This record gives sequence, C-alpha cells and structure tokens, in this order.
Amino acid sequence: MGRARADRGAVTVETALVLPILLFVMFGIMEIGGSLKSYSATAGAVRSAGRVATVAGADPMTDALVLASVAQELGTDRSSAQLVVIWHATGASDPVPAGCLPSQPFTANTSSVGVSDGGTDALGACNVYVLPPGASGAFAMAEGSATQPASYYFGCQGASDPAAAHKLDCNWPGKNRRAVTSPRTTAGTPDPTDFVGVYVRVLHSYYTTMFGSTLTITDRGISLIEPQGYDTS
Repeated sequence: MGRARADRGAVTVETALVLPILLFVMFGIMEIGGSLKSYSATAGAVRSAGRVATVAGADPMTDALVLASVAQELGTDRSSAQLVVIWHATGASDPVPAGCLPSQPFTANTSSVGVSDGGTDALGACNVYVLPPGASGAFAMAEGSATQPASYYFGCQGASDPAAAHKLDCNWPGKNRRAVTSPRTTAGTPDPTDFVGVYVRVLHSYYTTMFGSTLTITDRGISLIEPQGYDTS
C-alpha cells in the first residue's frame, strides 16, 4: 500500500512538472502556425494584387480590381486588414512613401486618401485604403456589395471629376498611369511604363497571449505595368 501511494505521488509530481511544458509547446505550435498562415495569406495577396495591377494598367477601375483581389486572397484574414496602399514607385526596390502611410489610430476612409499625382502621374503618388474590411469598407465597395456599385467609388477622372467627393482613387487615378502599347509604334518611343507598388498591412490576433495580443504583418510588391493592347500603326 505504501509503495502504491508513493508511485501515485510520483506520477502526480511528474505530471505537474511535464504538463506545463507540453501545454507551452502545444500552444506555441498553434500560435506559430496561425502567424505563418497570416504571413502566407498577406504575401499571396500582394503577389496576386500586383499581377492584377500590371495587367489592368491604365484601366480607370484598376484599384477596384486590385482591392477585390486582395480581399479574396486574404481569405479569413481579410477582416484583419488595416491598410492597402497602391503607389507609383520609382523602381523595383522603392519603399512605400512616408506620405502614403497614415498614422494611427486608423479611420476608415470614404473619400480619397494619399498623395496626389497632380494630374501628371507624378512619382510617389498613391491611393490609400484604410481599414478596408466591413460592410461599408473599400473591400465591399470594390466587390460591389456596398450600397452603391463599384463605379460609384472608383474610376476617378482626377481632381476635377464632379464625383471626386465620393471616389477613393482620385490621388493616383488609374487612367493617368502610363502603359506602353505593344508593339511600340514607329512614331517614336512612348513614355516609360510605370512601376506600380502594392502594400498590405494586416493585424494578426494571437489565439492566446503567450506572445502578446497582436502581430503586425506587412508585405509589399512592385511590378512594371505590362504592355496594353496591340497597335500596328
């Protein structure tokens, strides 16, 4: 009897020592797995959005297409998106311009936010979409599930557009972006094609608090707009 009680006591002590370690490892794996999933979703969203932006080129509705792509690729992480920035980059290694990164606390925008191109497709111009999730956020506007169709919020023709007050892409309108025609015409070499950058910021929430409460995940990608159309003149 005494030996049995001693064995049970030893098992209890061993369990008390080992269980916290096992729980720490289990929850650690769960947290790391969740973080990697959010990292992967963010990176995938940036890559997909970059492809959309380069193919759409100077289409006035380019930003709507880009946002819809980001929302789709983020999947379950779309509700954690804080920022989507689409900017005119100088090259493949260009950082996001400081003026295109609003300070916190963030407030969802219902009009254009960012740096204006002045109507001349200036470098560093950007459209910023703050807190795009939600029933009335930029994702819903782009997907056509907001109160108005996507064309109500996107497709700005510039600062003089009569509808500029409720359009979100007036700082760098899609129509202002330069894209060469393929093949190049014999009349001369057109202006260089634009580099377009896409930046996504997601606030991942941890399941437990062992690593903190949230993790900010960002990624960006820059691509050269592809030739548009086909002109043999």
